[in-house]
Amino acid sequence: MAVACTRPPAPPAPSGAWEPVGEQAFAAMAARSVPPAPQLIRVRWRYDDGNREATGRGAVRLAPPDSVRLDVAVPVVGRATLVLAGGSSWAQPDEVVDAVPRSRALLWALFGMIQPPDAGTRIEAGAAADRRLYRLTAPNGGVTVLECRGDTLLGATELKSDRVVGRLDLTRDATGAVVKADAKDFEHRARFIVEVEHREASEPFPAEIWRRP
Repeated sequence: MAVACTRPPAPPAPSGAWEPVGEQAFAAMAARSVPPAPQLIRVRWRYDDGNREATGRGAVRLAPPDSVRLDVAVPVVGRATLVLAGGSSWAQPDEVVDAVPRSRALLWALFGMIQPPDAGTRIEAGAAADRRLYRLTAPNGGVTVLECRGDTLLGATELKSDRVVGRLDLTRDATGAVVKADAKDFEHRARFIVEVEHREASEPFPAEIWRRP
């Protein structure tokens, strides 16, 4: 399952030129991809980097607009937690959750949701066949290209110096809900797959679940 022998895909490119997009317009589009109320999602996951392979189950708590908590059961090790809440983040234990995308944008994208980028990010858009591409260039030069159909996120590609280093593909059911996320890390020759078993609306989560114990 690891991607050691998989050649990275070509970077997504529009049929024409990239055009600038305003922050407010992009933020409005991103907001439409996020549920209006908290959600609890039960998942199965798999990780493989050629040296380590692990599977397990977990729970994801989403609290729009900017907080997500991932709790997973890891064979032998026990439990692991990753929290992105507002501008803060923490994880326990680090050696386990290192396999999980720490980027706020990518962690939300695993479940089909788009987060506004950090301040100073250049946002551009272009058309490619039946998809709309959004290229986000961070102040540090990192590039993420989102592929959408309307307001629906279909996948994402991470680039460094025009080289593809990561790829996320989403599978959705007939209702449009994400049922599988397949994330490939070409730099570390690793693959992380999340499959959704169940999702439900939730009451607001207790404030303490976002704080480090």
